[in-house]
Amino acid sequence: MNIMNEAKKLKPYLVKTRRDIHSRPELGFEEYGTQAYIIKELKKLGIPYKKMIKTGVVGLIKGKKPGTTILLRADIDALPILEENTCSYRSKNKGVMHACGHDTHTAMVLGAARILSAKKNEMAGNIKLVFQPREEFVDSEFDPAEEMVRLGVMNNPKVDMCAALHADHSIPAGKVKVVHGPVMANADKFRIRILGVGAHGSEPQNSRDAVYASACVIQALQSVVSRNVGPLNPAVVSVTMVHSGTAMNVIPPEVTLGGTIRTLNDKVYKLVKDSMRRVVEKTCESLGLKGEIDFIKCYPAFANDERAVMLFERSAAKLIGERNLVKNAVSSMAGENFAYFARKAPSVFCWLGVSKGKGQYPIHHPRFDIDENALVTGAAVLAGFAADNTGIS
Repeated sequence: MNIMNEAKKLKPYLVKTRRDIHSRPELGFEEYGTQAYIIKELKKLGIPYKKMIKTGVVGLIKGKKPGTTILLRADIDALPILEENTCSYRSKNKGVMHACGHDTHTAMVLGAARILSAKKNEMAGNIKLVFQPREEFVDSEFDPAEEMVRLGVMNNPKVDMCAALHADHSIPAGKVKVVHGPVMANADKFRIRILGVGAHGSEPQNSRDAVYASACVIQALQSVVSRNVGPLNPAVVSVTMVHSGTAMNVIPPEVTLGGTIRTLNDKVYKLVKDSMRRVVEKTCESLGLKGEIDFIKCYPAFANDERAVMLFERSAAKLIGERNLVKNAVSSMAGENFAYFARKAPSVFCWLGVSKGKGQYPIHHPRFDIDENALVTGAAVLAGFAADNTGIS
């Protein structure tokens, strides 16, 4: 089977699917329309499916012979962004936009499903299609990917390898960027409360000034990475919010700080958290105040399995050529809950070039859009990886 030719034939379908989904974006756990669209497409192909965690969908292409089970994952939710594009397929849901490429991811996995389902009688193994809701969640203790894993998405049949592509605005359409080793970071949030004593602004001697203490804490937090973490271990501590006060002539009794920490491995993650806690508590204590810090779990770090990424490279190179593989790319300090799949089975997570060239806007921008030729590349590469590892010729 010439998978690239099959993907090229599917281009009108891929473009229509992506535009349909793009024009009707839905936020996390509100993707009922997207869920219905996915189910309709799976039904057309005779692919059995089940709903999972409200708006998720899991389809299964069963081969005629036993073998490897490959999981292909697409996230399906949009962002709370007002789209500024003027294209015919712009968002019809005001204030919500597919600004991160999840419409692209969904269309590509559906395209790969069409290619693979046509050859299921040759397949030694299975293809599990996971359409995951609410990847773009904020401040939640409940992670949809983690919950899907807990509910058994990696079993029955047991998943042997996972793969996913993510749109990348920084590289041209038709190219695929591959990372060996760590891919994405632990991406947690923190909230700091500094508790002092308020006073009139003209009588600072009567206060325990939480605003001054917050400045000391922010400055001291800069030492967490520079003086606690080795220079060969990437780590980030960013204070991004400072909230306090109601009047210009009143020293407030409390300040709240917020921000994010990023690390690429669990050992450094623990070191950073322990150091931050010590800095906050001891800095405030030295000034006669109380400091508290809470950490909010978001995404764990994950790395590409070396065997899986080598298999992916080999498969992709056959389809798009070595020249279109961007190899040895660096890790990102962003977070992704694909991590929960990757921690349960050997996995590969790569970046699909979608750039239109000059004037391309980045992901999460209200004018983000893609070169739709990338859809063909993405569908082909996902289908090729699954086909090569389930005996489809």
